[in-house]
Amino acid sequence: MRVRLYSFILLLNSFATGLLVPVLSLLLIQKGATLSMLSILIGIYSFSVIILEFPTGIMTDIMGRKKTFCLSLIVSLMFSIVVLLGNGMVILYIGMLLYGLNRAISSGSFEALFIDSYINEFGKDKLHDVTIRINVMDALGLSAGALAGGYLPKISDKYFSSIGMYDLSLIVRIILTFIVLIFAMIYIKETVVNENKKRVFIWEHIKISSNLVANNKNVICIFISVFSTGFLFSSLETYWQPHFISLMPDNSAMFLLGVMAFMYFAAAMTGNIIYGRIFSKHNTKKMYLLLRSILVTVLIITALQTNMVLFMFFYTLIYLFLGMSNIPEGVILNGEIPNEHRASILSLNSLVLQMGVLFGSFFNSIMINYSSIPGLWFAASVVIVTTILIIYKKLV
Repeated sequence: MRVRLYSFILLLNSFATGLLVPVLSLLLIQKGATLSMLSILIGIYSFSVIILEFPTGIMTDIMGRKKTFCLSLIVSLMFSIVVLLGNGMVILYIGMLLYGLNRAISSGSFEALFIDSYINEFGKDKLHDVTIRINVMDALGLSAGALAGGYLPKISDKYFSSIGMYDLSLIVRIILTFIVLIFAMIYIKETVVNENKKRVFIWEHIKISSNLVANNKNVICIFISVFSTGFLFSSLETYWQPHFISLMPDNSAMFLLGVMAFMYFAAAMTGNIIYGRIFSKHNTKKMYLLLRSILVTVLIITALQTNMVLFMFFYTLIYLFLGMSNIPEGVILNGEIPNEHRASILSLNSLVLQMGVLFGSFFNSIMINYSSIPGLWFAASVVIVTTILIIYKKLV
């Protein structure tokens, strides 16, 4: 019963998050950002995540997953309201700081709660199952939300012309986030896994968590790989919308933004399922390295496309292989983490991802003045190949 409840909460929250995926860059431009400022705004988002990611992960382990998750939903509401009611770069700076704070607080909290609950009920040997379930529910919610988010601007333009084209997405997001908050406050029951253990002080918790990472080569290898994923995301998620629009024959195909976002999230979910059904019995570490290598190949092919349909196809394949590689990545990482430090290490993992995003955003904000958008994707492929070469011998 609890697994179904948590799956529903995750699905609904991911749907709300997905609403902005196909239009975030366009929303920021509508609110006053320029194309060159997009990377700066994404960088501000990543910087706020980096500053707060690990401290909020520790807060989650010590204060409790439920309280932290509810706090993240409140901050999410604040972000949506600020951006909805405001205009101009100052408002966008504040909005992206709140967006980053929401990400920092939420990462690791609900996931750790879900994983701990699943392990307590079914055992650690079912780690593959819960990892696949979380990834599938998250991708399903994001893809459905992205599809809806692609059509909401069209509905807004037709029936609510008095508001901005992308404001309806924020309004729906506010309503859904509030519903998730109510469900979380009423129905989530957290089991205290350390009730028989001595309460750990914050600095001691930091020391133990840091030692767990520093002394574990598998965790370090995953962190290195995750950094390159963040670098990739900084160019993919920031620039795919402007690049995709440039490939459209005319503006009548704008609804394809939502279709495109739906396709790549659905591909990520499909990748999760394919790995669970076909590859989960193979060597986890070798499969991870193989899938990352295929990912790079597809990324390079995507960057070479000038036809809209072919671009959609290969861009979707990127997320198929990202989805497939996410499962062994999660299994390797969670298999090395004790329950009482899970949220902290998962938050640290997310911090490393955001460091990759921040570094990539800084790089892209400079290079976009000298290179095309596909050129940024070629650069990301070089970074991923480099990390594969670094971790190959240590991980295998």
